[in-house]
Formats: sequence, C-alpha cells, structure tokens
Amino acid sequence: MKINESGTGYPLVLFHGWGFDQLIWETLTQQIAGRFTVYVVDLPGFGQSPVMTWNRFKTQILKQLPDRFALAGWSLGGLYATRLALESSPRVSHLINIASSPRFIKTDNWPGVEQRVLDTFFNELQRDPGGVRTRFIELQSQRQAPQTPACFLPSVEGLKAGLDVLANWDLRDKLHQLDIPVCYMFGRFDAITPRTTLTTMKILYPQFDYVLFPKASHMPFMSHQDAFISELERFIP
Repeated sequence: MKINESGTGYPLVLFHGWGFDQLIWETLTQQIAGRFTVYVVDLPGFGQSPVMTWNRFKTQILKQLPDRFALAGWSLGGLYATRLALESSPRVSHLINIASSPRFIKTDNWPGVEQRVLDTFFNELQRDPGGVRTRFIELQSQRQAPQTPACFLPSVEGLKAGLDVLANWDLRDKLHQLDIPVCYMFGRFDAITPRTTLTTMKILYPQFDYVLFPKASHMPFMSHQDAFISELERFIP
C-alpha cells in the first residue's frame, strides 16, 4: 500500500475517489502543509496500491498511521473513511466526507446516482483513463484541470473493485454508532452525490455538521479551495 506524508501539524489522512489516486490531493496538500501533517493514501486497486480485501487494507493502513488522526474521504474515499472510522473509532478524531454518501446508489427512499451512470463511467475509463479523468476534473472544477504529476492508470481489476464498493456498501444504519465529530460537505451542482442527500441526511443524522458549497460540483476541494480550507480548519480546530 502506498502512503505519502508531508507537512507539519495535526495528522490528517486523505482518501481519494474512484478512478484517481493520491495525486489528486497535490494542490490541496501544498496549501495546508503548514497546518496539518497530511497522509495521502492510494486506495486498493488505484495508484500504487494493489487490489486487496477490506480487512487487509484496514490492517495495513492502521500500522502506518499515527495513534490519533483526522480522516477525510472524497467520493468513494468517503465510504472507506466512514467504514474505517466505524471500525477504528478510538484512532479517528474527526471524520469528513467530501461529495460522498453512506449509500451511493439511488433507491426509492434515498437520493443518489443511477447505477447506469457508474457503468458508463467505468466503460469510458477502460477506453481512455487519462483523457476521461482530465475531462472529469475540468467539468467538476469549472476550469482548466490543474497541473499535476501523471497519475497511475487504474487497472480494470481496480476499477471493478471500486465500482463494487460504490454499488454495494451501505453504511447508513451504522452511521448512528459514530460518536466523534462528523462533517459532510456537498457541492450544490454535484450530479454524482446530489445536494438532496444533504436534506435527507440532516433529517436522519441531525447531530452531524453539514456544509454546502453553493457554486461547487463534485470536487469542491479543487474548484473552491479557499472556501474548502476554511471549512476544514473550522471543523478541525
């Protein structure tokens, strides 16, 4: 498993989204390096981390992290972050979910994304992973994609494993067990994690902290970085 550390300050662990790897955080980590010691992780099947079971991932990552840390996950990474917080709560001090949800797939009583949307993205990533990711960043950031080092191309096996997590993990009931500070951040124009998720979650989980970036889509940590950092520093004082 690939983990990189940078900066000084309170430990903050970042989990990326589906189809990407830890390099998606590069611009953000440069901006918060004086406030946090940041640990960026390649999730199973992405970047330089091989596909692995959840239990193996949890065991390996906890061996490489501090005794106490804040944890933030974007999109797919939010599911990994939430499950890690649920199963290792003494280690996790704060949980932040960015454009994420405890259940990604839309149902009759839950807002989310249609399964066909994920299937289409999966097929496009197989054909042109680099091009699709660049176009995705441009669309979600509402500007030209920032310059980052070349990401590792995801394998078909890794994409399938991540898609399985998005399609099948459902952490809604277990969320009530969390007794640490939890924040969910949404973008108003997000088509993957719709803002109606925020409305539903406020009713079910009134104890959590919620943020809506009024002009953001699925990547507020890139498109509205200053506002995102302000919220991050507010939530982790």
